[in-house]
Parts: sequence; structure tokens; C-alpha cells
Amino acid sequence: MSDTSFYVTDEGRQGRIAEPFANDRSFGVGTGFNDPRVAKKWESSGGGMVSTANDYARFLQMLLNGGTLDGKRLLGPKTVAYMTSDHLGTAVVPGPYYLPGAGYGFGLGFAVRRDAGVSPVNSSPGEYNWAGVGGTAFWVDPKEDMIVVYMMQSPSKRVHYRALLRDMIYAAMLK
Repeated sequence: MSDTSFYVTDEGRQGRIAEPFANDRSFGVGTGFNDPRVAKKWESSGGGMVSTANDYARFLQMLLNGGTLDGKRLLGPKTVAYMTSDHLGTAVVPGPYYLPGAGYGFGLGFAVRRDAGVSPVNSSPGEYNWAGVGGTAFWVDPKEDMIVVYMMQSPSKRVHYRALLRDMIYAAMLK
């Protein structure tokens, strides 16, 4: 994952940074646009990590493969299974502001689909996903042997297009 970092300080790579339009940089209350060209003191993957579609896809393919990529074991299969299992169970009762949404629990860094019903989101039980505040999203559906990486930067359109993309992909599947 040579193009994944917390910042892009190399001026030669800065032209590849995708950014929301100037009028679409509001991420919600108390948050603002994080300029990836400027290195800051604190690094958080949930707070502005940057990557390319190719690096992201390789990471997800490694997870789908049970922890291996290019013939190298990076994580044990039991570790991946543990990470992608629901750890909430009935301890948390979903309400109107519950992320990741109805029908989902939460693993170690991922929303995890519990069963085929309940959620209005199209996917298979065992699917796991997460999304960035700017609009990026991914999901891994082991039942379908599928990974999806969606890279966009439009906070105001993120919810609409994520759902549309998911519906189109599952509707196009023949099996």
C-alpha cells in the first residue's frame, strides 16, 4: 500500500488528491475539511487517512482472502474472522442515530451484517463495510466473493450515492 498515508506532503503526488468542491466541505457539526497536504501532530485512520482505489482494493482483497495477499500471510484467518464478527450482540439497542444502521452490528472497525432481513441495505449476511465522511465507502461480501471500493469526495451527496451504487451492483448480479 505505497499510496496510503495520513498526509500527502510530497508535492509531486499532491495533484492526485481528490477534494470536495469549495461549496461542499461541510462534514457536520464540529468538523471541517482536513487538508491532507499539511502534516499534523495527530494521526487517525478515522480522521483523515488518504489512499488510492488500488491500495484500498488490495487491503480489502487481503481481508476477503482471509488475511493473505500475493502469497503472503498478513493476518491469521481467525483474526480476520474475529475482526469481521459482530461484537455488540444485544448490548446495544439500535435507535434512530445508530450507525451502522438497522440489521448491522459492529466488529473491530467494520459494520457487520447480522442477517438477511431488517436492513433496507442490499447485501448478504456476513458482509462488512465502512465509509468515510467525505463520501468514500467500501464493503466486502464474502458470500458473493466481492469487494467494492467507492471513492468520491462529496459530503452532501455521500448517503444518496452510496445507496444507489449498492442497489445497482446487487441488482446487476445474476446469481
